[in-house]
Amino acid sequence: MLTTLSRDTPQDEILAVLDRDGGVIVEGLLSGKQADRLRGDFEPHLAAVEWSSTDGSGPSEFFGLRTKRLHGLLARSSAYGELITHPLLVGLARQRFSGRCRSIRISTGELMALGEGESVQELHRDADSWPFVPAPRPPILFSANLALTEFSAENGATVVVPGSHRWPKERKPEKSEETQAVMAKGSALLYDGDVIHGGGANRTPETRIGCYVGYLVSWLRPLEDHHVTTGAEVAQKASPEVQRLLGLSGDGWQVIP
Repeated sequence: MLTTLSRDTPQDEILAVLDRDGGVIVEGLLSGKQADRLRGDFEPHLAAVEWSSTDGSGPSEFFGLRTKRLHGLLARSSAYGELITHPLLVGLARQRFSGRCRSIRISTGELMALGEGESVQELHRDADSWPFVPAPRPPILFSANLALTEFSAENGATVVVPGSHRWPKERKPEKSEETQAVMAKGSALLYDGDVIHGGGANRTPETRIGCYVGYLVSWLRPLEDHHVTTGAEVAQKASPEVQRLLGLSGDGWQVIP
């Protein structure tokens, strides 16, 4: 099972559970009002794309044939800037990477809407996106999946394999080692980039919506090109902290070192 903690839990305690299990649920990281605002901002953009959309690429079983995925989230919601600069998320990321990098970056931000009939995603490790950093490796990616709707066992709550961030790369999980990140709207699944996980199956008529944010050590290249997905006009209006996290500067549209 995944441990569930309050958002008021000290950072050291949250990190201790994350280090032990590879994942932890933090209840009420966002208020219901904050979650509803984000969802309201994103819903028109979700309605405008087809199922299996990954912003232009073709259908993919891995990314979901009954899933919609959106990027460039700052350009779609001003509230996204408040999310990625959340003091707890930024504080945990910095502490997680302490002594390993000069700063942190957002690798990618992704809205994931799992529709009725979506199947279980292939289990994987997100940190394998940087295969030239060989495992075993220190933490390079710290992820948060924010529930903008309820995450239930029936509607596709994320499947997680606790402790798998410490496994040899070749080890595969048994079904009995898997669990699901069942949580209320506004709560967050925080997990290490090397923990095995994947989207769950949605056996309900409702759409399960989560907002993913991946914090990356600054010496690795983010997966998302924020220059393209965010755009100069939006970046110029963002706060300096948001610009730094995205690695962008609205002044002359330069990359922040």
